[in-house]
Amino acid sequence: MNKYVLGILLCFFALNCKTISVNQQPQLLTETPVELGTIGLLNGTVIASNFETVAIPSFTKGLKLQVLPVTFSKQSFKAYEKANKMYKKGKITFSDTLKVKPEYTLLQFVDRVAITSELNEAKNTGVRSYLETKQDAQMVTSISIAFSVEQLNTLKNADEVFLIQSASKKFSLELNILDGKKQILELSDGVVFAYQTSAFCWKESDRHQLVIADLVSDSEGCPPNTHRKSQKAVQKENYFKL
Repeated sequence: MNKYVLGILLCFFALNCKTISVNQQPQLLTETPVELGTIGLLNGTVIASNFETVAIPSFTKGLKLQVLPVTFSKQSFKAYEKANKMYKKGKITFSDTLKVKPEYTLLQFVDRVAITSELNEAKNTGVRSYLETKQDAQMVTSISIAFSVEQLNTLKNADEVFLIQSASKKFSLELNILDGKKQILELSDGVVFAYQTSAFCWKESDRHQLVIADLVSDSEGCPPNTHRKSQKAVQKENYFKL
């Protein structure tokens, strides 16, 4: 076996150790706490990808989430057990012999326009200034999280779910129940064991200011006339134009 083929096999092995498939989308496994909506840098080992939080944006409006219950597989349950060593929450029981297997929840943003609008507000000027110089910084836009059976059922019965933020920048879930009532579910009550991040796409506004135009996954490219590198989004003035 030559070095080229060996290198491909090692990369394939490492990638598969670091990820699981959730709703047909790859998610990174984590050995450190991860919060939805935070911004950070990816680093890690062969078997897991650690997320180092570097910034927490300010959100004044609730951000709508998609809630998808997912049945545990052997692979996802193993990832949950490993992550739960950090959180030490109530243990979930899983077995191939169970007729009804336990579930976890996939939470992901559904309105990228709302997120970019919030990120471009004046309250996040400091965050944007940091991101302009950090092309590799990304936002956590999707998480796999395990709650208790009671909390999971409450989530499943909610008509709408929003990510909300307190004055101290603590994230929680606001559930709009079918009867019109609202209920708060703390994210800290669950165990996050996998996540997905999105990169920032930049453009120059009509006022010649850098703004965040979109959020894209690693498998996506930035929309036309937007760039991963903020420096490329700066338009050069044509001084010869009359």
